Amino acid sequence: MDFELMYSAIKLVRDVLKISAGEEVVITADTASDWSVVEATARAVAIVNAKPIVFLHQTPVGVGKAADPYLPIKTLTAVLTSTDTWIEYNRNWLLYSTPYWRAMEYGKLKYICLVGMYADMMVRTIGRINLDAIYVFQRRLAEITKRCRHMKITTPAGTNIEFENDPSRPVLVEGEVQGPGEYMLFGQVDWAPIEDSINGVIVFDGSIWPPEELGILKTPIKLFIRDGKVYKIDGGWEAKHFEKWLKSFNDENMFRVAHISYGCNPGAKLSGNILEDERVWGVVEWGLGSQSSTFRGKLGPAPSHTDGVCMNPTVIGDGEKIIEDGEYIHQELTELVAKLRAGK
Repeated sequence: MDFELMYSAIKLVRDVLKISAGEEVVITADTASDWSVVEATARAVAIVNAKPIVFLHQTPVGVGKAADPYLPIKTLTAVLTSTDTWIEYNRNWLLYSTPYWRAMEYGKLKYICLVGMYADMMVRTIGRINLDAIYVFQRRLAEITKRCRHMKITTPAGTNIEFENDPSRPVLVEGEVQGPGEYMLFGQVDWAPIEDSINGVIVFDGSIWPPEELGILKTPIKLFIRDGKVYKIDGGWEAKHFEKWLKSFNDENMFRVAHISYGCNPGAKLSGNILEDERVWGVVEWGLGSQSSTFRGKLGPAPSHTDGVCMNPTVIGDGEKIIEDGEYIHQELTELVAKLRAGK
């Protein structure tokens, strides 16, 4: 695994992030991060003659702005607003925290969110993926989605949700790094629908994270959505705990739907790590709470953020099926699917 991990780290640094000689690269990690991934990435940065800086801090309680009380905010902000590239490996992510927002305002930073990345996952979701094939597939999937004005999604677990898309908003193709900006791991295509057009039921039956007590779900959690806001949650103890966690922030924005995404990384598996779970082939993932400015939506920051995964969805855009029972079947995707899944 050491060989494959090092190969994957070099692929990330050289081919995905396109880090060049002389760049200063900050790698953030907390005490729950996989140190082998951090170390391999730092070595890869040095191999391309760039300058790695590893910033390790204690694992905060919570994520996003909820993590602020546990972070060295002054020092972390100073570092992130002075560097060229930021690779985030924190298990409890800094995404949507105060240092994150200040780093994004800095405007000169190249940031990639790889929260909770562990060695086996890095090999499967980066090292063994055909970058050209996945980028072409994601672009086509984004083009198809951007053409759709009305969408409906159902799942065997009971999801039945409809919404409208705003053609002026981007459908984001993750992982294609082109200069400063915010980037995510490839294997995900995401966007923000018109928030108050989202109505129906979303059933999470894959995983949810945070809160930390959850992860892979034993019992589905059913969210009832009206005008883009969760007004009722049903299910077992996991649903009760999830609702209690959302309410603990005393902010109605934690109940608002921030974004949706497709999973399309053929190396991802349901593991309880949300970064990987939301990229499992053919899933749909929904985010609640903070909304990144890259979506060009109307929600903005919230005290925290959470993501939930729906398995085996059927996605229909303007009456045409894009996904059926967790498989991409749109006629414009079939050849690309075969090439991507073959790894060639």
